[in-house]
Amino acid sequence: MGWKVPCALAVATLAGALSAQPSHADGHKFEIGGYGEILYSHYNYGPDQASAPDGAPHDSRATMDLPRFVLELEYWFTRGLYIESEIEYEHGGTGSALELEYEEFGEFEFESEKGGEVLLEEFHLTKVFSPRFNARIGHFILPIGLINAEHDPGQFFTAVRPESEVGIIPTTWHETGAEVFGEASGFAYRAQVVNGLDATGFGSKYWIVGGHQGKFEETRATDLAFVGRLDFVGVDGVTLGASGYYGNSTGNRPKPDMEGIDGHVTIGDVHAVVERGALIARGMVMVGTVENADVISQRNSILPRALQVPRTPVAKTAMAWSGEIGYDVLSFLSPASRLRLFPFARYEYYNTMEDVDAGVFADPRFERTLITGGINLFLTPDVVLKADYAHRTFGDENLNAEDTFSIALGFSGTFFEHESDHEEVTE
Repeated sequence: MGWKVPCALAVATLAGALSAQPSHADGHKFEIGGYGEILYSHYNYGPDQASAPDGAPHDSRATMDLPRFVLELEYWFTRGLYIESEIEYEHGGTGSALELEYEEFGEFEFESEKGGEVLLEEFHLTKVFSPRFNARIGHFILPIGLINAEHDPGQFFTAVRPESEVGIIPTTWHETGAEVFGEASGFAYRAQVVNGLDATGFGSKYWIVGGHQGKFEETRATDLAFVGRLDFVGVDGVTLGASGYYGNSTGNRPKPDMEGIDGHVTIGDVHAVVERGALIARGMVMVGTVENADVISQRNSILPRALQVPRTPVAKTAMAWSGEIGYDVLSFLSPASRLRLFPFARYEYYNTMEDVDAGVFADPRFERTLITGGINLFLTPDVVLKADYAHRTFGDENLNAEDTFSIALGFSGTFFEHESDHEEVTE
């Protein structure tokens, strides 16, 4: 069985809800929390967009889904040392793994191993030194963009996670390595060294998303990556910042078919969030590049089918940008009400083939624009009912537009918290 499930079970009695630094003054502390979503979607288009020249055919279909349930666990050994884990159950589906069997002439072997898709998104040990400087080692989220940093259901308006980010980078993007973080003089920072991506998973539709390793039982770290984020948080309710990612990807391919050829991935974004009173507004611009994308595209095109990767050309540049705004209209009617109702509007653009090398076709179906409108009704600060309507168009006006109506219920919170009442624990 893959490492994800046994690791998750091993830490389930130790770790607790992902949360801010604790307020407890003494003793051990244990928390269990999490978040989840229930989703209904109706589409006016079919799922096959690629087989016809005018895109997806007109259709009327609907789906029900449990996109994710995440169990967050945290345990404080002392006031300055804690272990944290985040276990995600996705879609209630089945899981599997690939193994590279050198005894079978280096062929890829497909094995069904798990009864459900279970991901260990976080598992790390953190040492708290001061608000200015802290350190952790293990498996954690990469803070690239907006949704990776804040991905609870109440932290974005749309019924599903914003497509412009999900379509261009992994979400939630989790890797293994070391991190330092803290806050000083109105700025919050995070710096990480983690395992890099695997270029065999790069493709046209989702750019480098498939490069996030997970097919094999072990994660390759021949190529490392460097991640950083800096946010100005000195004004209450306002965040202004930037994040970046830089790392090679060809050394982590399962077979050494690109020795001596680099494939550095560089991603940067600038973002802003305003949450003042009844107003919430968010915006982001993200740009990324892949070195030697033409060579990667050529090598990927001849990969074996058993590897289950796109084998489609990868662009040397991808881009995404978005903006959304919502206002709590119940603040006018009943300031004392616990209910909050946010009508919202969102505009986003992303193109996973923004710029390509010579000889690579920049397919306009991968240039996508979405306009979404809807409402968020917060029954409590931690429970939200969402409804929205999204209209998607493409870089080629001859491709059929796509409309989706969605309803979602999301929740997040701390389910259990226990703090010992014995004498203070010393480090």
